[in-house]
Amino acid sequence: MEKLIFTNSWQQFFAKPGLKSFKDFFNFPNGKLINKNNKRDVQILCFNLDGKKHIFYLKRFHQPHFKDMLLTWQNFGKLCSQAENEWKNSNILFENDIQTFKPVCFGHQTRWGIERQSFLVTKELKGEPFSHFVTKNWSKLTQKQKEKIIIQLAISIRQIHDAGISLPDLYVWHIFIRPEKSKEQEEYNFAFIDLNRMKHNVTNKNEQLKNLGRLDHSMTDKYFDENSRQLFIKSYSGDDGTFIIDDLTKKVKKYSRKVSRKRNPKPY
Repeated sequence: MEKLIFTNSWQQFFAKPGLKSFKDFFNFPNGKLINKNNKRDVQILCFNLDGKKHIFYLKRFHQPHFKDMLLTWQNFGKLCSQAENEWKNSNILFENDIQTFKPVCFGHQTRWGIERQSFLVTKELKGEPFSHFVTKNWSKLTQKQKEKIIIQLAISIRQIHDAGISLPDLYVWHIFIRPEKSKEQEEYNFAFIDLNRMKHNVTNKNEQLKNLGRLDHSMTDKYFDENSRQLFIKSYSGDDGTFIIDDLTKKVKKYSRKVSRKRNPKPY
């Protein structure tokens, strides 16, 4: 069984280059592959239509792990494909005023209710990966600018956790940053991607702690010194008396070291 869902008028848009069925999308031959592992890959799709260049990301899923299917059941009370899972998760983030990619369509192929393959198409996300931004700009920024970025990132992640959401893949390379200048000041907005393991209605504080530990693991010493990490924890804690900053710092570092023993942070 195959299913294909579009938002708004995107069905008519994709019909122009001949993308009308599940197989048209899943087997599209003209995408640029940018990421791949055994279970998923990501391609960039570019179309010149109506005098404009349109850029999308096509994420394809291949025969999910049992644990991935179980997570969709825990989140939504039923089995759903990995593409539909990310579709639903992105909508949950938007409902909580948290930025992420904007999905335009998804499709899946199932047999006896079990996913075999699925795909998700999203619009190009404004801004750039935080890891790229740091590599290019960190040495040029003033201390005040760096501190503002750290503070606003911490506030954004606290907003996620206050909404009962956990992002187990909260790494620097899964965060997008979009600097915005106004007459008064410079602001930094953030968006979060790679939502296939996202959980909602989370009340277990250890889930949030693990998110912070993985983020700390990905914040390499080359760019983020001890003062930056302390500022992050302090800004994340805010005025909430339930957090003792020194205690939270120790717990985050402990889990960060645990992650680092299993894997090396991606270079950036």
